[in-house]
Amino acid sequence: KVFMMQQGGVSKATKTLNLSEDIFAGMDFTLRGQGRTIHHQEYFHLAKGRDLGFNTVLGFFSKLASGTGEQVITRQAFRLGQILHLPEALTFYYAHVGYYFTQYLVSMSLPLLVFV
Repeated sequence: KVFMMQQGGVSKATKTLNLSEDIFAGMDFTLRGQGRTIHHQEYFHLAKGRDLGFNTVLGFFSKLASGTGEQVITRQAFRLGQILHLPEALTFYYAHVGYYFTQYLVSMSLPLLVFV
């Protein structure tokens, strides 16, 4: 925590990058962390139910997809692609833009499978 605070914090200056500032904090830490590790902890927060209509879910997934699109075009993603070993690079790819690319390929290949 102290290391990241000394690097200028985790927030970015633009509106669209703030969608994924926790992802950018992890990318910056991996690039500048000098071999340090990040310990991950899960917390559950229980509250009232949320509206799960189609438009609400679509808005949430649009927010996630636009954040991923912004992550792909940054210098951090380029630099991580240069320093990560193959297993970590493939994991990073599929956890970010690779998921959406795979979903696109599946949705485009399904009609081909059905009609051919």
